[in-house]
Amino acid sequence: MDKKALFTLYFVVLLDVAGQGILIPALTTLIIDPTNGFLPAATSAATRNFYFGLITGSFFFCWFLGATMIASYSDKVGRKKALVICLIGSVLGYVLTIIGIYIQSIILLVLGRIVAGFTAGSQSVSQAAIIDISTDENRTENLGRLVAALAAGLAFGPIVGGIFSDQAIWSELNVTVPVYIITACLLLNLVLLLKYFEDVRETEGNFALNPLSAFSELAEAVKTRAIRNISIVFFACVLSMTLFYIYATVYLFRKFEFTTLGNSVAMLVIGVGMAIGSGYLIKPLSDRFTPERIVSGALMVMALFQGLFLLSGNEYFAVASLLPFVMGYGIAYTNCLSIFSDAVSEDKQGWVMGISISLFTFAGGIVSIIGEGLMDIFLQLPFLLSIAGMITASILAISLKIIQPYKASPRTKNGCH
Repeated sequence: MDKKALFTLYFVVLLDVAGQGILIPALTTLIIDPTNGFLPAATSAATRNFYFGLITGSFFFCWFLGATMIASYSDKVGRKKALVICLIGSVLGYVLTIIGIYIQSIILLVLGRIVAGFTAGSQSVSQAAIIDISTDENRTENLGRLVAALAAGLAFGPIVGGIFSDQAIWSELNVTVPVYIITACLLLNLVLLLKYFEDVRETEGNFALNPLSAFSELAEAVKTRAIRNISIVFFACVLSMTLFYIYATVYLFRKFEFTTLGNSVAMLVIGVGMAIGSGYLIKPLSDRFTPERIVSGALMVMALFQGLFLLSGNEYFAVASLLPFVMGYGIAYTNCLSIFSDAVSEDKQGWVMGISISLFTFAGGIVSIIGEGLMDIFLQLPFLLSIAGMITASILAISLKIIQPYKASPRTKNGCH
């Protein structure tokens, strides 16, 4: 696979995450800020939290339902067809979101997130496509680059969202302008995909559509000890991270009165930290430590710096503490993906990456539903639970046997033996 095709895969992941980096600060401004005007000024904080949770939760729940189905679809009929579906669905979801913002419709915002969620399987398919062309020796490093592209999306989204929605820069700017930009980028990515990307593995060409496959696939995964053990650790990790990620912007708005631009800067720091962790620290750590110890140590680092984030009474120190926090997440997440990949045969790579994304999105759905209620109890509660989850996941990474390779024979390029 040439460099243009690799760039196309990285671009898919970058834009997928960038969209979230644009929408979460924008939704925080639209829904949570009573001065924005999207909702009546008299709308209570509890109602605003409910709407915020409904919009984000609908996306994560539908992502959960669609991720495994699309990943398994890519195993059967090819990565390219699956990625085309993902990109078209994302474009349609953003168009509905734009209309919903203009006509001030919660229903269209939710519908846009539902459409985008069902077709948001591009991360798992891109991960599987990278694995298709990797060897045992460079798989973790290649996945690290993919996670670095994901991190770049975390940085790109806030930059675009912050600059192109800031009316202090130009009075005509608003929260819909960044959504126009990400939609145009997705259309460009679709063109690049059609032109430069081709599948490198044979496919069966038949697939049975099952929208509820996420549940059956997870049930199948639980039966396999190798997948079950790493899934427990991974789920605890991503549940804890999602508790932080979804509500960090709400916390910064309420504690430090962050604007959309301020929250976008915070998410930019998250993206930079994740890029450093997954792009530059994976290899030197892998040369010195076993994967389970890397995952365990990274989770402890995350717990420590999230604690410092909460204890900080200064907004600059709070944002600075995010850098090492997400460096740890980039390291833990990448190593977990490599362990997932190593636990199954080559014809199951799309399936197992779909399992990992389903676990991530299921965690996101849970957090979106319960998170707003937790913040109503007291502002720091979601983050305290996040810290507890990271410590638990760290301990489980050592106590459970999470590394159980499918087979010992080396994998050669393009999956040939």
